Amino acid sequence: MKVAVLGAGGFIGSHLVEHLLHQTDHQVLGVDVTDEKLANVDTTGMTFHLGDVTKSPELLEEAVASSDCVVNLVAYANPSLYVTEPIQVVDLNLHGNLLVVDACRRHKRRIIQFSSAEIYGKPREGETAFIEDETDFTYGPVHRQRWIYANAKQMLERILFAYGTSGELAFSVIRPFNVIGPRLDYLVPAGTLGGPRVFMHFMSALLSGGPIHLVDSGTATRSFTHANDAARGITAILEQPERANNQAFNIGNPSNNLTIRELADRMIRIYEKLTGTRSECEIINISGETFYGEGYDDAGRHPPSIEKMAGLGWTPKYDLDTTLTMTIEHHLQHADTSKAANAS
Repeated sequence: MKVAVLGAGGFIGSHLVEHLLHQTDHQVLGVDVTDEKLANVDTTGMTFHLGDVTKSPELLEEAVASSDCVVNLVAYANPSLYVTEPIQVVDLNLHGNLLVVDACRRHKRRIIQFSSAEIYGKPREGETAFIEDETDFTYGPVHRQRWIYANAKQMLERILFAYGTSGELAFSVIRPFNVIGPRLDYLVPAGTLGGPRVFMHFMSALLSGGPIHLVDSGTATRSFTHANDAARGITAILEQPERANNQAFNIGNPSNNLTIRELADRMIRIYEKLTGTRSECEIINISGETFYGEGYDDAGRHPPSIEKMAGLGWTPKYDLDTTLTMTIEHHLQHADTSKAANAS
C-alpha cells in the first residue's frame, strides 16, 4: 500500500515511518509541519511534504487522493494546553481532524485515526481495565477544562463510527496508552510548570538537577508503551482491514502500569545506574492546578485491555525497565542539556 502518514515528523509518527520503511514493503508519504524528529531516521524511499493539512486544502487533497490509506496523527497532546488554550485544542483535535475525515470519505480512502487513552476519562469503581467496546466514558464537570481534549477525541470517534455505520467510510481508531521511547517530546528548563508529558518533565529534572514535581502526590497511575511496540501495533491494524475496520483498538502495555511516584523512583534508579552519578533531584509535591493551571483535573487510569489487539496477532514486547532505559539512554546521548539547565 501507499500510506499517507499525517504527523510523520512527530514522535509517534517518526517511529511509524521508520518501521514502515524498514520492516515492510509499503510506500510512505509523510506530511507534517516539521521534520525535526526525522533528522536521525533513514527516510530513504519516503516522499515528504512540509506543511499543515488543516490549513492547506491542496496539500490535504493531494495526500489523501494519492494514497491507499491515511494514518492521521495530527493533534495537540499537552495537558497544559487543555486548560490554557481549550478552544485551540478543539479547533485542531476536532475541527481540523474532521477536514481529514471528510477528505477520506470523499476519496473513499480508509483512515486510521489516532484517538487517546484519555477518552475513557476517570476509572470507575470495580473496573480493572479499559475495554474498547464496553467501558463507559466518565469525565469531570464542565469547568474542569482538562476534559475538553477527551471530549474532542470522543466526538471525533463518534462521527467516524456514524460514517462507518452508514457505509460512507472505512476507519480504525487507535487509543494509545502513554507511548514513550527515543525522540520523545522536548526538554524544559528546571522548575518549569506545565508543558510536555510526565516522562520528559522528569527527564529534564534529572539532567538539570531538579526539582521533580509530583502532581497531587503522584498517586495517579499510567501504563507506558514503547514506541516500537506502538509502531508494530499500528502496522497490524493497517495490514488487516478485514478484521480491523470500523473498530477502536487500545495500544498499550498493561504490564507496564505504575503510579507516577513509582515512575519517578524508577527513573531516578535507572538514571543513576546509567550515569554512575547520584541524582540530586528534590521531589516536590504540587497540586494539579498549580502545575497545569486552573481547570485541571486528573484521576488514576486503568491499564488497557489488549485482547482485541491480540486478535490481530499483536502483543507488546518491551517491559517497563527496558522501555524506560532505552528512552533515558537516548536523552542522555542526544539531549541539549543547556535547554534544561536554567529556568528562563
